[in-house]
Amino acid sequence: MFLLKQKIFLIFFSTFLMLNANKPLVPKNIQEHLIVQFNQSCPSETAHLLVEKGFILDFINPEKTLLRLSYFKNIINENEVYNFLYSLKNINLVQKDLPIQLRANVPNDAFFNNQWHLDKIKATQAWNLVKNGVNRNGDTIVIAVIDDGIHINHPDFQGNLWTNKAEIPNNSLDDDGNGFVDDYYGWNFMGNNNDISDSFIYKGVHGTPIAGIIGAKGNNNIGISGILWSSKLMIVNIADTGKNATIFQSDALKAYSYILNQKKLYLSSNGQFGANVVVSNSSWGMDKIKPFQTPLWCSMYDSLGKYGILNVSAVTNVEDNIEAYGDIPTLCGSLHLIAVGSSTVSDNYASCGYSSTSVDLSAPGANIFSSQSLSKSTNSPVYRSGFSGTSFAAPMVTGAIALLNAYACDKFILLQKNDPERANFYLRKFILEGTDVLPSFFGKNASSGRLNIQKSLKLMDDFCHEELSLTELENENISIFPNPGLGQFEIKGLETNSNFSIQIIDATGKTVDFELNQQTVSLKNVSIGVYIVKIQINNNVSIHQYLVF
Repeated sequence: MFLLKQKIFLIFFSTFLMLNANKPLVPKNIQEHLIVQFNQSCPSETAHLLVEKGFILDFINPEKTLLRLSYFKNIINENEVYNFLYSLKNINLVQKDLPIQLRANVPNDAFFNNQWHLDKIKATQAWNLVKNGVNRNGDTIVIAVIDDGIHINHPDFQGNLWTNKAEIPNNSLDDDGNGFVDDYYGWNFMGNNNDISDSFIYKGVHGTPIAGIIGAKGNNNIGISGILWSSKLMIVNIADTGKNATIFQSDALKAYSYILNQKKLYLSSNGQFGANVVVSNSSWGMDKIKPFQTPLWCSMYDSLGKYGILNVSAVTNVEDNIEAYGDIPTLCGSLHLIAVGSSTVSDNYASCGYSSTSVDLSAPGANIFSSQSLSKSTNSPVYRSGFSGTSFAAPMVTGAIALLNAYACDKFILLQKNDPERANFYLRKFILEGTDVLPSFFGKNASSGRLNIQKSLKLMDDFCHEELSLTELENENISIFPNPGLGQFEIKGLETNSNFSIQIIDATGKTVDFELNQQTVSLKNVSIGVYIVKIQINNNVSIHQYLVF
């Protein structure tokens, strides 16, 4: 019986081989693809010959002058393929059919799809133009994150933390002579040491998600993507999350002074030392405080601005008109400060402080997915959702400003070098005039809008191609004094007999009546609050925030 079955099998197998003798053996995977160009329609006899040789044919165009040819490397030798094809008549060219990469700039980070805010602020579209933190002049963009530190060993910050090139780490010396020993990654002003993380648990429970929104490493197959994929985050710690930690205004001044000195050093050394800090993020402040109580803090923003540092702050999370309620630094009134309110996934106003003059714009700040610190005691995950508040809206704008700096054209880079204050006014204009204006933000912020990075980059393009002029800026020679005041001020810096006009707007956007006696302005029936004073001189408008107390 066994011999009979064996004989039947041999007869069947022999028949199968005869029937398939002229057919090529097809392996599972196609190894190589070519595109063949004919100088006329491919002759039918040539097509038949190619099939007989074991090629798979797929004509690309109706004229049959372009042919996609596939073959199996383990059956046909590659060199023989080219020699054979070029031996045929009517063939002009043979090339490999190489794969094309999609350029949608969607990063491969594991939790990217959880970051709804990136699509809302059009970061994904902006990445088609720029996503890495070095401008065309080769300057590295540095973002100062002033907060409670960072999870320094977090996997999404590796390579994205600023380091002090003038400092030799862990040698217990102040190598650069700036008064801080071993400030290689930045400084901890709360602990008065160089530990921007922590030795027992990773602190930075507030600063870590903020830093992640701005500059988590993008497209590295890990976690999330920051707005700037490859950045340098300067971590300045003023608020260790220790028990009963107390933060004073002096801590804020120390932090701002540190980043200012690093920028000065960068400029004076032609980029050899220090840091090219272009923007700082401060997701903290003081409720129920007015500028006359914090004049030194408020004046710091203009000092930073003179060296090209723009500053972003988060408004209070208390839902109230901050002109009456009080909020620092939102009410400081510097044009080198951008105050940010919070919005939702549905583009609605999220509960926070509001003002049509002092809050500049809104950005997503409700249920944000970001990085978080890892507690060694609980081994908690290093990413999570649910971060809500203006603290997480501000870094959206900070990241946008960093992107603008990375995208800057030669014309703008030259402006930053020669007139950093004016360059900051342009950046402010690009951010505020690039917002998506929506009814939900009417009366809530000065731009009535929510951040749109794509539009801001378009405004940068317009500037670079001389299609945009700055019609509203603060002329450094023009000032109003005293400010703050009781409702009467003098305009300083005007040329004798110069022609000018004035408009004054209150926190609700209404025009305020005033009397003008030469260069002295007296407001009528004025109440406590912040007012916008626009002084038009020829084609320029000098803008000032005037505080009445």
